[in-house]
Amino acid sequence: MQMNLNSHALYTDHYEFTMLDALVQSGQVDKKSVFEVFVRELPLGRPFGVFAGINRLLPYLKNFSFNEDVLRFLEEEKIISKETQDFLYSFNFTGNIVSYREGETYFPYSPVITVEGSLGEALLIETLLLSIVNFDSAIATAAARIVDAANGHFVMEAGSRRIEPEAAVNAARAAYIGGVNVTSNLEAGRRWGIPTAGTASHAFTLSFQSEIEAFENQAKYLGEDSIFLVDTYDIEAGIVNAVKASNASLKGIRIDSGDLAAGSKSARALLDKLGAPEAQIMVSGDLDEYKIRNLLDAPIDAFESGHKLVTGSGAASAGFVYKLVAIEENSLMPNMRSVGKRSEGKTSEGGKKFAKRTIDTGGIALEESIFLEDAVQNHSQSTGCRFLQSEVMSSGNITDLTTLEDSRHHLMNIMSEIPKEIRLRVGGEPAIPTVLHTKKGTRE
Repeated sequence: MQMNLNSHALYTDHYEFTMLDALVQSGQVDKKSVFEVFVRELPLGRPFGVFAGINRLLPYLKNFSFNEDVLRFLEEEKIISKETQDFLYSFNFTGNIVSYREGETYFPYSPVITVEGSLGEALLIETLLLSIVNFDSAIATAAARIVDAANGHFVMEAGSRRIEPEAAVNAARAAYIGGVNVTSNLEAGRRWGIPTAGTASHAFTLSFQSEIEAFENQAKYLGEDSIFLVDTYDIEAGIVNAVKASNASLKGIRIDSGDLAAGSKSARALLDKLGAPEAQIMVSGDLDEYKIRNLLDAPIDAFESGHKLVTGSGAASAGFVYKLVAIEENSLMPNMRSVGKRSEGKTSEGGKKFAKRTIDTGGIALEESIFLEDAVQNHSQSTGCRFLQSEVMSSGNITDLTTLEDSRHHLMNIMSEIPKEIRLRVGGEPAIPTVLHTKKGTRE
């Protein structure tokens, strides 16, 4: 067996393998199945979510296999039987996946991912799939809200030190889809070509005998167009030193503490007085969409968001679930049986679904239009809609991957479908209803 030291087969829950073991031994593992990924509600009563993560997930699924170390662990822990070990020995994911594209908005019960495959393989990928899209979508949504609050001002993501290293790289990617201009994370820049930025910290300033000495060295070795962090000691003195050290040609200053609105107003007046009217003002310090919105009247050119952004700005998970909606009855019957939960508060609608976004003549979204297979004719004839799903994997092979830039631009292009005045709303209803269309009628 070829060793795969980068296997992600155990990035999962224990019960995925106990279920698999029972399915293998009962002869049910190869039954055809359909699973859907959706949220029952949007976190914090937000009006929309931003979908992300499918492009990160697909390469993992393409290489989802079991090396000797993984199989040995499963055997030693007595998690699976010898029969299931044999099943996993040559396992590859061979299913089909239809998905919303990255950068698409979604609402409760939007079928953002549909997985079709054997019951065993579809169950095995559940946890990996959910962990990726829940994290990435939470960060992309937070970024979109922060960027919207900034109302055209420059936004920098700088939250790497607030979460673990690989999560920080993935957060930077999701935040870029959500609209931020740059990241401080260099691995994200290397891996995905995201623009990066950064100059100097308080530690740099404190390492010199005086602030002016620190700024003179910053200007000399990092360039006069640096952003100078001016609040290590006294902001007013810091601005004076930054202007002096850069011969008034500094790109800008950053303020990281205190009353940012008042501080930026005083800073603007002083920069202008000292002959640096072109110098920009950046602010940072646990900024979320609400703080940024409240700072829009201040003379601030750029916002840096770190901790709040990379932890979802109050919603660290998007809340996606992965539910079986159709199962093969037996190999002699061509149609699959629709299945769905009926437990209170956690219902799910059975049957494979198709999704469109109904748009009015002014370009505003009216509803998330979901069609069951029995309403496929309605689906094909409906007007004033745009398609939301496309095939991204066929028989285990990746068929369509949009670029990171395409995902980012798609969100920018469709954001106008949601009225600006409600985008930052919380504790309310989704921006549009999700309407299920069946042969018998419609229901929300």
